[in-house]
Order: sequence, then structure tokens, then C-alpha cells
Amino acid sequence: MPSFTDKVVLVTGASRGIGRAVALAFAHEGARVVLAARSAERLAQVEREIHALGAEVLAVPTDVTSPEAVAALVDAATDRFGGIDVLVNNAGIGKVGRIDSPTFPDDVRDTLRASLFGMIDVTRRALPVLRPDATVVNMSSVMGRKTFARFGSYAIVMHGVSAFSDSLRQELAGSGIRVSVIHPALTATDLLRDATPDELPPPFRYMTPLSAEDVARGVVDAVRRGKRRVVMPRRANSLLLGEALSPRIGDLIATALSKRPVARLLGLSGGQTYHQAIG
Repeated sequence: MPSFTDKVVLVTGASRGIGRAVALAFAHEGARVVLAARSAERLAQVEREIHALGAEVLAVPTDVTSPEAVAALVDAATDRFGGIDVLVNNAGIGKVGRIDSPTFPDDVRDTLRASLFGMIDVTRRALPVLRPDATVVNMSSVMGRKTFARFGSYAIVMHGVSAFSDSLRQELAGSGIRVSVIHPALTATDLLRDATPDELPPPFRYMTPLSAEDVARGVVDAVRRGKRRVVMPRRANSLLLGEALSPRIGDLIATALSKRPVARLLGLSGGQTYHQAIG
């Protein structure tokens, strides 16, 4: 898919953060964009931004945990544009807390509903109207390959997203529909805004986050080049390689990353920390 001119791109969680950046990036490429998120007000702001770029846009306030809302979203997209060329499953939440925290079971359930079951429902609804050369992009995380302490509830779900993506890709083999899973490291979005620096997973404390725009460029490139899996930044692959070789090595790298000099040596710390970046 070398050109996105007039392609139809549906983005969930599009009202802010990575979703907003992805929607704007595809609009810059000439795509027609369908925006979905719970906040009608924020969605309307992104809709205005895309209109200002001269791109076609349809905003559909949607809670992806509601099957009725998901069905209405897909129907609205197909009624307006006739089909979908790129589906970007980005909607979701994340919560920080130890496994022995009283809220941990609820954190897992809430994150599963929003970040995995919502993704599954949107994908299943969209599959019949995806065009033959379409791409499904599922936003996971580095946590979908390696878990950090205090982020267990989120990592459980991101591992689920990775597994869902791998299974879907193989089931769609030969159909012309591609599946890409994106694994960004810490990104400067509101996901962890409510966590204090001391509450963050230790490897995140000194890590310089990616920008949402960095991730959006990675998504567009993944779709254009048909990439099955993208880890961002590439330097994070050292952590995942260590984990693949041995959990002991993965844990040692994760522990080492909590030290600023090590994070800097590995190229993962060289500017603002997360809370500095999000203001």
C-alpha cells in the first residue's frame, strides 16, 4: 500500500495521545479518516484538526466496550466510505499497581475490557468490510513482550494483544489482509499521568519517552511496508532479546534500566523523563 490517498483509516482511541497522532499522520498522507473515542468533545477537536488539513473525516463517539456502539461505528464507516483499508486498534487504558494491591483484580478486568476485548470486538465487526489489501494494526507495548514490576495488569493485557495479533495474522494468511502489532516503549501520553514518579515501574523512572508522533510515524511505516511486528525504539530490542534468551537476563536488564547511567548507556535516557515530558 504505497499511497494512502483516499484510503479509509479507522482509528480507535483517536481523541488524544497516540490515536490522535496516528489519525493526523494518515490524514497528512491523504487518507480519509474515521475517528472513534468515548469523548465527543475531544473527538470533535481532532475532527477540526483533520478538516484543517483538507482531509475527509468522520467522527463517531464510541465506547469500544459496548458491542452496540462498536456495531454502530463500523456501520457508520461503511455507510460513509463503503469499506475500511486500515484499522488501527488503539483504544485502551493502563493502571499501575503491585499484584498484592487490593485493586489489582479489578485493574486487570477493566484493562481487559477496554484494551483487549474492545479490540477483539472492533476487529471481528470490521473483518467483513475490510478491503482485500487491508491492514489491521494492533497497538500493544514493549510490555506485550517483557513485563515490568508494578505494571502487571497492563502487561497481562498487552501479552494478550500480542497473542491475538499473532493468531489473527496466521488465520488471515492468503487473504491479502495483513496484521501488524506495534510495541512502543514508554510514550509521552496521559496513560500514566496519575502515577507519581515513585509509583512508576522502576525501568521507567529515567527513561526518555517516545513522542506520540514518533509512534504514529512508526504505524504509518508499518502499514506501508507490511511489517508484521514493530518494536519502538529499536534499542528496546536489546531488552526483548535478553528476555528471549533467558528470563534471568531479561530481569537483569530490566533492573539495570532503573539506574540512569545504564538507561543512558543503552540509549533509552537522554532527555526529559516521563513526567517532565507530559508537563
